Parts: sequence; C-alpha cells; structure tokens
Amino acid sequence: MPSRILALVDAKPRARATPVPATFSAQALASTMAPHPRLILDSATLTTLRQRATSANPQWVALKARCDAYIGGQVEYPSGNAYPDLPNLGQGYQGSDYVPALLAEGMCYQVLKTTNASAAATYGAKAVDILLKMSASGSQGQPPCTDSGYGMRFYGVGMGLGYDWVYDLLTPAQRTQVYTTANAWITAWETPSGCADFEYAHPQSNYYAGYFHAKAAIALATYDENPSAPAQWDDWLNNQFAKRVQPYYQLHLLGGGWPEGYANYAPLGILNMTLPIREVRTATGADLVHAAAPYTYPVDSAEYAMHFTWPSRAYFDDRDTNRSGSGSQPPGTTQVGMFQQLLGAVDYWGSPHESILRQYLAEVDAATGGYGTADEWQRFLALDPAGAVAPVSGLPLSYLAPGLGAVAARSDWGKSAAWMSFRAAPYANNPGQGEEYFDQGSLALVRGGTPLLLNASGWLVHDPNGTADENRIYTDNFGSFSSGNPYSGNRQIENVFYVRNVLAGALVEWFGQAANTTEDNQARTRVAAFEDGGSYVYVSATGLEDMYRRFAGGAAVTQWSRQVVYLRPGRFVVYDRTTAGSVSYDQYLAWHFPASPVASTTGAGGNRLDVTWSGTYAGAMTTVLPLNATLTTTPMYPDSNPVKAWQVQVRAPAASASLQWLTVFDLSASSAAVARAVPIAVNQGGIVGVQLIAADGNAVVVSSTGAAGTPLAGAIGYSVANLAARHVITDLAPSMGYTVTATITGSQQSVTVTPGGTTMSSAQGVLSFVLNGSGAVQAAPPPVSTLPVSGFPKPYQG
Repeated sequence: MPSRILALVDAKPRARATPVPATFSAQALASTMAPHPRLILDSATLTTLRQRATSANPQWVALKARCDAYIGGQVEYPSGNAYPDLPNLGQGYQGSDYVPALLAEGMCYQVLKTTNASAAATYGAKAVDILLKMSASGSQGQPPCTDSGYGMRFYGVGMGLGYDWVYDLLTPAQRTQVYTTANAWITAWETPSGCADFEYAHPQSNYYAGYFHAKAAIALATYDENPSAPAQWDDWLNNQFAKRVQPYYQLHLLGGGWPEGYANYAPLGILNMTLPIREVRTATGADLVHAAAPYTYPVDSAEYAMHFTWPSRAYFDDRDTNRSGSGSQPPGTTQVGMFQQLLGAVDYWGSPHESILRQYLAEVDAATGGYGTADEWQRFLALDPAGAVAPVSGLPLSYLAPGLGAVAARSDWGKSAAWMSFRAAPYANNPGQGEEYFDQGSLALVRGGTPLLLNASGWLVHDPNGTADENRIYTDNFGSFSSGNPYSGNRQIENVFYVRNVLAGALVEWFGQAANTTEDNQARTRVAAFEDGGSYVYVSATGLEDMYRRFAGGAAVTQWSRQVVYLRPGRFVVYDRTTAGSVSYDQYLAWHFPASPVASTTGAGGNRLDVTWSGTYAGAMTTVLPLNATLTTTPMYPDSNPVKAWQVQVRAPAASASLQWLTVFDLSASSAAVARAVPIAVNQGGIVGVQLIAADGNAVVVSSTGAAGTPLAGAIGYSVANLAARHVITDLAPSMGYTVTATITGSQQSVTVTPGGTTMSSAQGVLSFVLNGSGAVQAAPPPVSTLPVSGFPKPYQG
C-alpha cells in the first residue's frame, strides 16, 4: 500500500482564481454527443482494435488473460475485502484495483461483441458487476473524502469510462446509480472549504489530475441522461480547461515534464492530463491539442520523457518526490508503462518522432526488464504491432522544456553517453501539495548509468534504509526550524547556492529555497538563453534569487545567475555570479556526489576532487574560482546508515557580498583523462575564464564579469597556454561580427576579440572558434538548435 505525505509548503490560503489569464473565451458546447462508446473507443479505434485482436498479438493475449482472470469470481464492495485472491476482486488501494479490471473487461466486451457475442456477454457482465460495486453508496460505498479525495483518480475515472463502455448493458436504474454516485464525488471535490479544497484550488498536482480526468469522463459519458452533466461539461470545458489547465500548462509545462517527480506520480498524472483531451475529441469532435490556443502537453510529454531518461535507459532524472520501496527496482527506475501510454498519445495526436519513440520504448523495456508496464487495456490500445520504428539517433542531442526551465543535453544517443539535466523556473506544482522540491538552478551529470553529480533527494531513497532517508529528506524539506540542526527545514540537499545567517556557530533562521511562484510571488526565474552549437551547449539561467526565502533583515540572496557551457563530449563549465544580502552571511555552493570524493591535483589556486562509484570512475570536479577556495565534504545525512551521498561545500577564502564561481565537471572514464583546469590571464575587459588542457582536446571558455544578459562592450583580451583549442566566449552581443587575433609569445597565446569583423556570434551571443598552435583562427559551424526536425525541440523564444 503506497504511502503519501501531504504538506503545506510555504503556502498561504489560496482563492480559486484563474492561475493565469485565460487565452481563449468560452467555447460553444457540443449540441449532441457521439454514440456510445464515445470515450476513446470510437468507431475508428474499435475497428483498429478488432483487427489487432488475434492470437499473434501478445498485447491482445495479455488483455484477454486479464479479462478471463476475474470470470467466476466475486467482486467485493468498497467496504469489503480490498485485496482478495483471484478470481475475486476488491477495490485495492482506494479503487486502484477496480479500474484496470473494469476497463479490461469493458474493452474485451467492446472488441468481441461483433465477432464472439457469447464471450463478449461474459466480459460485459463482469464489467457491469464491477461498475455497480464501485458506484455503491451508503455503508457499502467508498466515501469520496477519504484522503482529501485521492480516490477520484480511480472511482471518478472508472465510473465515467465504465458507464460509456458498457452503456448498452446497463438498465435505466443502474445508469442512475452510477451517475448519481459520480455526481456526489464531483460535488465533494468542488465544495468550498471541503475535503479536497486545497487540491481543487490549483491545476497542477496528481490529485487535481485525477479530478480533471474524472469530471471530463463523467460529464461526457453521462451527458444524455445525467441532469447535472451539461453543467459539468460546461464547467470542464470553459473553466477547468480553458481558464485553468490550458493557460497554466502552456506557461508552466510547455515542453512537458511533471514537477512532482517521475518515480511515483508522473505516469498516472500525465495519463490523467492527456486522456481527457482524447475523450473530448472522440465524444465531440473538438481537437484541443491543435486549437488556436493549443494544449500541446500530450505530445510534449513524450519528447520530455525521451530526453530526460539517463543514457542507460534504465533510470529517469530523479528530481522531486521519489518514494522509497516503490517497486522491485530502485525508485527512479524508468517505467516502461509511461512510455507505452506516451506512445499511444503521440500515435493518436501525431508527432514526427513517433517511430523513434517506439524504438526508444523497446530499449527502455530491455534495459529495465519490463519494469512497471502499463495496464493491459492501455497496452492493447497504445501498442501497434505493425508500427514503424526509427533509430533513436534521429533525435536532437539537446532539449529545452521552457515551462519548467528544464534542459537536457548529451554527447550522443548511445547508452554510455555523457548527459546533463538542468532546471531553472518558478515553482510549478501546487505549493500546498509539497511534491516539487527546491532545486532551481540545479545541475545533474551522468555518464551512461554512472552518476557524477547527483539529485541527492532522489538517490538517497534507494535501499538500503531508503525509508529512513526518505524521512530525513522530508525533515530537511519541511521540518521545523532548529538553530542547532541544519538538516531540519533548510532544504539544503540540492546542487545550488546557499546563504546562511549564522551567529556564534548557530543558525539564526531558515535558509534555502521556497515554493515561490509566478502568480503569487512574481518570481522571474527562467532559462534566459539556450543554444546547441554542436560542439557546445550553452545555458544561462537568471532570476534565481527570486526562489529564496527572505531573512528577517532582508533578502538572503539578492542576485544569482548560473551559466553552463557543455563542451561535448563530456566536460561542463559552470559559472555562477552571486550576491548575498550581507557580507556577514555564510555563503557556499553545494555539490552532491554518490561517493566520498578524493582530492587530486590541478592548476594553482584550484581544487580537484575525483569520484569513483561502485567500482567505476565517475569523473571529477575542479574549482577554478574563487582562487584558493575552501572545500568541506559532509555525508548526507550524517546519521544515514549507510551514507549514499556526499555534499561538498565550496566557500570563498575571503568574505565578500558579491562573488564569482567557476567550476569544471569532467565525465572522463579515467582519472588520467580528466582535463587540467587553469584560469585564463585577463589582459583586457571584464572577463573570467578557464583553459581545459587534455590529451583528447583542449578548450577555453570565457564569460563576462558583468550582469548576466548584459553583453560585453568593447574589446576583450586574455592569455592562455599556446595550444590548439576550441574557444567559446559567452555574453557577447548577439548575431554580431567580431575580429579574433592571436599573438604567440613563448609558451603563451594572447587572444584579442574586437567588435566588427567576419567571425559571427550566435543568436545567443556566443562566439565559437578554433585557434591552432600558430594562432590561426577557424570559425565554428553555426549552431544546430533548430535541427534536425523543425519544431522539436521547440525553438527557444527567451
């Protein structure tokens, strides 16, 4: 039985106002609905499914076996045994076992009714039995308010779809029973100050997703008989969807994603935010995905899922909530069922990457041993045995989901590739839900299936003792303030910048990030620039200071921008510009690793740490700026047994309100291959930078010391070792010509970059070129952000 925690996260009472302005006005309601079945199983879909229903199709064989499994058994009322042995059926966890059985039986009935009436009648009768037990009221039924209406995702959705799929088998009295109980669930959810009030108040959570799907299914299925259904349909289309979901998701989840984490809530949450849109189309003909004010989430979700799975295919980007003990494999293991349902969505709505997703699903299936497959009815619906496949290498090597400010990039689509995940955006989940964590500006790095830089909140819940560490994460995120315990309430397990108010060694007040939103806090946090230049990927995030709690004396963080320059195949230069609210505050960058790092050697004034995890060399971190930084390594958490993550805190050697930090991460497969990181010598202009010297190629990265987003003016100059190298200069004027000259003096190469010339900066103000050992300049090819398929990923608009 899954456990869940509901937490009020920095939340204040919330009115049921539109989260963001509606982008289209009220829509005309359908005057008539399609005939039953009208939800998903329209005539075209049923024709296809009936053609697929052969003994040669493993998905049909599995579905029919599931349908047969309940024949001859007893269906328990919700008040009865929740987990009886087959062929009997109980509700499971708040209806979780009813729904897959009901929809399997209903689908078997619909598929066979024209070819095997006897078998269809048996399956249909079982579906009716389940539906009537689900919709029981009184002492035998399920109270809608249990766990703040959690069961709406099963009971509400099941009553709507079940009513539609076996409509012709129901008597008028039975129909009345179903829609009366369904109406009661909707009323309970929508009652002001009622049991589901804080869930209903916000359009992004796994709870609201269940309600969103349930209300659409109930209203559309019962439209012709249920006196309440026309008003329910009107509210769903013109309020829940048009004023709340569509504008919110197009703003905060454009490009896909699920801010509650992918280990537990994403698969069902995504399903419940996508299937209703298909049901609207099959019932009314309205296409909400391709409307004038589009709802692209059903297709975007598939793109996000492919890009944010680790190169190994066996693990997913593990930000936000991950529950311990959630399955036979570690929490965060990629769930095959999510990709199965996403394939069904892109097959229905259309995507240039459908055939690639089919191949990607096969690779995830093989990598995880079929972990977490979808229900049989979903698999039969979604998986076309004759569907075309295409190589995964046809996908772009980087992706931006603008809504969540999430960036993924990799060296290639092989299973041992280098990969990064980055995020910077305002809080998007329901702040009263507490499933999105506090890591805006955080970076994670992996090579194949070997992590270097962790999302520690996802990693710690792995066994052994995953539940104990999950409780520690909860205390860190939501615990009460303690002057002597930094691990209570300070949210200090992320790869971000921290500022603490400390007096005589004791904390004075809370620190860390908060659930700050665009709507309530006017948070401006965003990915301000994103570009794939082929040899490099450039990401710049600004407004990160808006995500921090304030101290009693004012802002803890008054400015923080983070820039990542990914040098393919496996090196990452991270540049942070920070300003604290007071020079007296304790400031540090935090980085988290899967093993205790070991000190190594690097350039003067820097620090290098090497990480080996599970017998495999993971890579290295080198601090370049501030020079002579102090590093402190702490187990996370000190009382964990065993320790599964180590935090390295990087501090400047001298106090200063404003600081510049330059950190290099190297995913090389051996310690000997790691690049030596040396600060550039600045000759002219306000710049910082680093030269990376390695046997497999050298590189130089240079950036401005000024505010992020303010282009450098005038000429700049710097000196580096005289080595052939790729140079990447950021913070220049966009799409502007420059002249690059290099002068060699002994072992040094002095480089000057002057406005005006034929070497062009990119649209994001990045100048990329190669200097050989003689000082000759070779311009790099133009960025490839819009290739290879126009619109995927969606061009970044800034």
